[in-house]
Amino acid sequence: MKRCTIVKTYKNSMACSFSNIGYQAWTLPRPLPEGVFSELDLPEFLKAILVRRGFDDISKVQDILNPHPLPNPMDQYPELYLAKERIESAIKNKEKIAICGDYDADGMTSTALLLKVFLKTHCQAIAAIPSRIDDGYGLNIRMIEELHSKGITLIITVDNGVNAFEAIHLANDLNIDIILTDHHQITNGVPSVLALIHPSTTPLDSPYKNLAGVGLAYILASSIDNSLIESSIQDDLIDLFCIGTIADMAPLTGSNRYILKHGLKNIHRTNCLGLKALYKLCGIKNHVIESETISFQIAPRINAVGRIGDPELILDLFLEDDVLKAMEMAKKCDDINKQRRELSNGVELEATALIEAEEGALSPFILIAQSHWHQGIVGIVASRLVEKYNRPTALLARNKDGNFRASVRAPRGFNVSNALEETSSFLESFGGHPAAGGFTVRPENISRLHEQFNIIADKWYKSTGKFLSCTPDANIKLSDINIELWEHIKKLEPFGVGHTKPLFWSRKCEVINFQELRGGHLKLLISQDKFQLESIYWRAPKNIKLPQYIDIAYHISINEWQGKKSFQLEIRSIREFNEIISIKRKDRIYKCFIRHNKEVVLSNETNEELVFLLNSPYDLITNKDLIGNSYVKSLIEEAKVALGIVS
Repeated sequence: MKRCTIVKTYKNSMACSFSNIGYQAWTLPRPLPEGVFSELDLPEFLKAILVRRGFDDISKVQDILNPHPLPNPMDQYPELYLAKERIESAIKNKEKIAICGDYDADGMTSTALLLKVFLKTHCQAIAAIPSRIDDGYGLNIRMIEELHSKGITLIITVDNGVNAFEAIHLANDLNIDIILTDHHQITNGVPSVLALIHPSTTPLDSPYKNLAGVGLAYILASSIDNSLIESSIQDDLIDLFCIGTIADMAPLTGSNRYILKHGLKNIHRTNCLGLKALYKLCGIKNHVIESETISFQIAPRINAVGRIGDPELILDLFLEDDVLKAMEMAKKCDDINKQRRELSNGVELEATALIEAEEGALSPFILIAQSHWHQGIVGIVASRLVEKYNRPTALLARNKDGNFRASVRAPRGFNVSNALEETSSFLESFGGHPAAGGFTVRPENISRLHEQFNIIADKWYKSTGKFLSCTPDANIKLSDINIELWEHIKKLEPFGVGHTKPLFWSRKCEVINFQELRGGHLKLLISQDKFQLESIYWRAPKNIKLPQYIDIAYHISINEWQGKKSFQLEIRSIREFNEIISIKRKDRIYKCFIRHNKEVVLSNETNEELVFLLNSPYDLITNKDLIGNSYVKSLIEEAKVALGIVS
């Protein structure tokens, strides 16, 4: 029988890892005291998940279940009133307004949202989206010159602008007012603008702290006098808020959570013909749309256009009022997404081959530069590599000027914007937020930049132990998966960054059969105590070898096929099942296992045994004088979690 290896013990986690089939080791959660949140109508394992995620009092839990109403944004953003007054003046005086957005889903939904507002006021408003290839990210001098030639007197930036110093300086010289709305990290002070709408300007405890670009655009649009805007578009604005917020992976807390909780209930009934056309292409019927549906079906079709196509197509789609034209545009988006998928798969295969061809240990920070890669899809592939290797990752493609432009993605907890700030001496330009970013670098600086990234990532790893770690939320039996549990899980929605879908784990599951699918996926039939469920392992580790019995970490989902719905496990990690588990407590190592299906045995390094009954954990059979010992009690609790006896 294989023994488990031991890994470092980290805060709020229990160290237990096994010989692994895939890439990841496992770190199990700490045991919890009994009776937490007894007043809540939730299964014990869902309560355990909430506590382990930091919801340590009932008011925080209630805010997840029923978010508190939001304070007036006028009291949160110091310059929002100034922005509102300037916009209303521009509307009344028929000024020409330009909305400068970005080419990703957040930037395009932000731009479309404001365009809908201004067009309904019969204002002369245009969109100004930079070219990903020719202009790069954000407002630039060429755009300012072009907008000035068109008679623009007011520019509103969405999802960009905090680092556009040169462009904004030129706009000031040309007497163009700028309202800057952006959620990216401010690194070099704030440009001189008429009004700044940015999360950093809100109070420390503000629920508006985590708004994406589309959220700031929504707040700005909602501030405008209702008498100037047709009420018929209010639902459209919320729909675009939901799409952009989820697509940009903004934390689903505070105002994001409150608005999404209400907006997602009705988004399937949208009045936006462009969204209706996308729903039809995605096969979405007339039922409630979840955040996961937006993340994996709708957002990719929007993002693909900005990555390798013309972003104007998305704006036209969201503003179209003819059903047939909207469907024609949606089909173009779908075709571009298929092309994007092919390009992404090719780059991923190449990047993976380069990584696995390297001898020795995987570097703390993955950085790969290739001249022939398409700049529009390196961010997608970087995200996939983070998921596969759990390392911060930067993929670089060559610019026309010979420099390399990168997209950076990272595991949760690693701060990308801080890493870029620390390495700024090697960079020509950079920007982003904690979860993602981008930069431009000269070819001769790439090697030294990678060395610095490795140092930063290695420090992060040593302080957190995050690399190669799967951290399930709670243990359940496969037989616990039923419609009642599903309804309870849905009470905790929406899920996303900052409040992820519960990751359950189950012990000693038998692999009845499995088959490899196209794209590197696995389809498995899993059984535990004669209870069987179909499972899918998306993007499974290459050449995975499955023993008969495994432990699995997974999300629960509903699979709909030919009108029939059934539960399906979406496997995130697999490890080989072991009867004996090792637990490390400081310098001591203990082994635990279940004997004769009725006793739990704990033994130390000198093979002394502590035995308690499986169904009565504190009914010690041996060493009864230790029954009140707090150290022994906590050790027993860890054994119960590790063996899957409790959640």
